Amino acid sequence: MGLTITDTHMTSDACPNTAELREGGWTVTGRPGRLFDHHQAITAMLLAELLALTAQADGPHVPTAHEKKRSDRTSTAQTADWDAASSAKTTTAPQHSTALQTAEVPSS
Repeated sequence: MGLTITDTHMTSDACPNTAELREGGWTVTGRPGRLFDHHQAITAMLLAELLALTAQADGPHVPTAHEKKRSDRTSTAQTADWDAASSAKTTTAPQHSTALQTAEVPSS
């Protein structure tokens, strides 16, 4: 995995995406109609490489029947259970400075 970066172009040896400096900013293939600054273009290229390598390693993702049926919204019952579980595990520090005082231990 490696990017080749010049003053006007960026290419990758791991994916077909390219970035090109144009008037106003960098354009990146796969992101039409959007201009990037130099750092954003590098990030976009690195992400394109990562996605290309991940797709090669894992193969394409095929949603299961369960994923197709799943809703993006959480029911209120699930949310209430989560909130109760979260608050049961959460503790807060005492607000009074006297609670933070420690006893002096004499040294011998």
